[in-house]
Amino acid sequence: MRIVSSVLDLILAAGAAATPIMAAAQAAAQPIVLKYSSYHPQTIWFTSKGINPWIAEVERATQGRVKIETLPKTVGTPASAFEVARDGLADMSIVIAGYTPGRFPLAEMGELPFAGDDASTMSPAFDRVYRKHFAKAEEFKGVEVLSIFTISPGHIFTTKRQVKTFDDLKGLKLRSPGATSTRSLTLMGAVPILKSFTEAHEMLSTGAIDGSLMLKETVKSGNAVDLLKYGTLVPGGVFNAVLAVVVNADKWKAIPEADRKAVMSVSGEALARHMGLAYVEADKEAVGLMTQAKYVVETASPALLADMKKALAPQEAEWLERAKKKGIADPMAALAEFRQESVKPSVAAR
Repeated sequence: MRIVSSVLDLILAAGAAATPIMAAAQAAAQPIVLKYSSYHPQTIWFTSKGINPWIAEVERATQGRVKIETLPKTVGTPASAFEVARDGLADMSIVIAGYTPGRFPLAEMGELPFAGDDASTMSPAFDRVYRKHFAKAEEFKGVEVLSIFTISPGHIFTTKRQVKTFDDLKGLKLRSPGATSTRSLTLMGAVPILKSFTEAHEMLSTGAIDGSLMLKETVKSGNAVDLLKYGTLVPGGVFNAVLAVVVNADKWKAIPEADRKAVMSVSGEALARHMGLAYVEADKEAVGLMTQAKYVVETASPALLADMKKALAPQEAEWLERAKKKGIADPMAALAEFRQESVKPSVAAR
């Protein structure tokens, strides 16, 4: 009986010792899931052709060890997306810098006009230049910036007449998507109407405003094809926006280093380029619809462009001053580099 008892004791002891090992192995096998709060519907191209393919790339790059799960409901608002990720209300979000003017002054470099025409080049250029010149300022402290990029440049779309000369802008009531574009419209003598596009849609339909500053793709995605008729395309864009894909800092640190590197291998410039190409394709589709709707679309004349650049010159000087206050010794070097990189041959055209 003692022999049988001893054998049984050994088996039980071995099982007890194996239990924590098995538990550790099971825990190691469980993927790390990043909960993503999105205010972009699953049905729009930004999600289906932009973010979702990247989410799949993250899972492939980490061999399933890191997964991103889109929450069924948005946490907070688009304007509070940074706090949502920083405070851990969700693990991940997309921050639009212009929604909180003055909060991310260095990122606002990407909102300045005349930077470039093609998002497939501009978007990765912004991620590259921002990390090189501004990362040390830590204006996104509390989150890890997986990618930060500009999008397609914005132009002038109107309802009743073409903007052909600088004087045509005087007194024109135009929807503005953010603080930088509001400043631009003011400097050009137009009347900025700072509204979400949902609000602007109703104002356009009732004739309360004369048009909107918007991306080409927004004419389609904003269901505005029947509300507008004229487009004035400004070389380099009259405004832009900066988006940052961010993850909570503590959640990021909890991911093993090898997997963090794998995530970044498909993020950063790679994600910025992917999103830029998605914007290029969305713009093309919108232009096709505008052509079918017999829009009158013209490129701003050299005279109009020169007048606009002269009027908007103070905006650049104001940004340079804000950047210096954030501790950047030579912000002009960063801006010049971004503009130089943004006009290189387009990825979309290669």
